[in-house]
This record gives sequence, C-alpha cells and structure tokens, in this order.
Amino acid sequence: MTAAVAAREDWELPAEPESVTLVRGRVRAFAEEHGASPADVVDLTLAVTEAVTNSVIHAFIDREPGVVRVTISTAADELTVVVADNGRGMQPRADSPGLGLGLPTIGRLAAQVDMREAPGGGTELSMTFAAPGVRGPAR
Repeated sequence: MTAAVAAREDWELPAEPESVTLVRGRVRAFAEEHGASPADVVDLTLAVTEAVTNSVIHAFIDREPGVVRVTISTAADELTVVVADNGRGMQPRADSPGLGLGLPTIGRLAAQVDMREAPGGGTELSMTFAAPGVRGPAR
C-alpha cells in the first residue's frame, strides 16, 4: 500500500477585486479535482471569497495595493487554505464598507481557523475544512 501524498497549489495575485473571482475559480477546481463534495465546495469557496475580499478591501488602506497569496492543500478528508497579504495587518476600521460578517462566516464554515501576522507583515488566515472524500495523507 502506498502512502497518500498531499496535493498543493499556490497563487500570488494583485490585491484587486478581479483576483477574488480568479481565486474562487481556482480553489473550486482544485477542490473538485481532489474529491470534495459539491456542498463542501460551496462552503470552501464562500469562505475563500470572504478571506480574499477582506485582504483586497482592508489590507491596503492608505497604501498601494500589494499582493494576496493563496495556498490550498489536501490531507485525508480535509482541505486547508491559507490566504495571506502584505498589507497593514489587522487593524480596526471604523469606516468599513462591509457588514463585518466575513470572519464570522469563515468561522462557521471552517472546522479550524487561525489568524496571525504574516511573516514580513500583513495578515495570514489559515482555514481548514472537513471534506470527506478528499484524498491526502493523514494529518
């Protein structure tokens, strides 16, 4: 019996609205290719959309847009997505254009969420999703 191998893809995109749609499509394709159910793909893409949108909208206030890095990887029955930006880091924003539902939505959809300062500055959000049927090594 051969050991399962983790699959992984990485993308670095400009922190612009168009990147949200592009990442959502890439994440969907990756998840489907690796055995995620349609329902799990919906949850995953919604959470990733929220995370990348947060980077685009909040990370580069009063500065030039930077980049958003997205990594998706498999493990047995789960998918992990890390969204990181090189923006201003986690700071309150009184003039937020959103309703403030992005992070609570992500927390409801993901099995595990971890947010921290990204290496070199910015924010890194790691989301792990239960996805029975996804192929990969045991964690």
